[in-house]
Amino acid sequence: MTKEDNLDLVHKMYAALNSQDLDKHDEYWAEDMIWHGPPGFGDIFGREAFKYEVLEPFYKTFPDYNVENEIEVADENWVAATGILTGTHQGEWLGIPATGKPVTMRFSDFWMVRDGKLVENWVMVDNLAVLHQIGACSLDWIFVDEIKRSEENKKTFKSVINKDGSAAKNLDLVKKMCDALVAPEHDLEAQKEFWKEDMIWHGPPGFGEIHSIEGFLREELSVFYEAFPDFNGDFEIFFANENWVAATGFVTGTHKGDWLGIPATGKPMKMRYSDIWLIRDGKLSENWVMLDHLGVLKQIGIDPYSNNL
Repeated sequence: MTKEDNLDLVHKMYAALNSQDLDKHDEYWAEDMIWHGPPGFGDIFGREAFKYEVLEPFYKTFPDYNVENEIEVADENWVAATGILTGTHQGEWLGIPATGKPVTMRFSDFWMVRDGKLVENWVMVDNLAVLHQIGACSLDWIFVDEIKRSEENKKTFKSVINKDGSAAKNLDLVKKMCDALVAPEHDLEAQKEFWKEDMIWHGPPGFGEIHSIEGFLREELSVFYEAFPDFNGDFEIFFANENWVAATGFVTGTHKGDWLGIPATGKPMKMRYSDIWLIRDGKLSENWVMLDHLGVLKQIGIDPYSNNL
């Protein structure tokens, strides 16, 4: 299978998702597929279980569900994407009864493709943002207009027409940047070797966006180092093509400084992340990030529904 074949497979699967045609998914998923749900949802084994334990209940919760990719990365074995899902909260979600409120839900997906079928899927959904939208979370929040951001992301994706890059070089660039990122000396200046000066960091909902390497180092990275000074991370899935790199895995650390307005608790955390990077002229130009904030809050003893210890 080529990367174009794999993208076509995902696009057809998305058409089935939006049509809510459960049986249509038999064409796209292996019978023994595995769905690795968002943190807290667990894993689902088998296509029939995926259809009736994941998709059918989701359609009942968000009956006007629609999903659309913005950024897509593919090679001969993998597809990754980020985008937004929209719908109206008409059924229980995360233990919250239906509110009738509209929801815009950012997601990331990683799919493994084998023999023309989707065989595994790793999913992240920004559930903390969803809780805010349905009025169930009181943490301080930076509002991000996800509809507007989605349109800008799609414009960026369509603008990338240069295909003369090297997947191997792109992987090496990101690997070296991440090695510097987790180095114990926390050398902020070292990051300037890897990023363009006018880089854009598309943070998770609640974090907004940062334009420029100086802003990224000052407003995001230094703050994260202070919150989790023993920060470390690794890749579970890591692949690239001529212009893009996609990765998902975990970061770990001990909560020793203010994070999301929450004072240090001294508790350890393990947080799933997903990253997609755009490379231009041999440097990292843009970065789309998702973090499992909801899972971390629970690990450090915060009730995300009431913001109580």
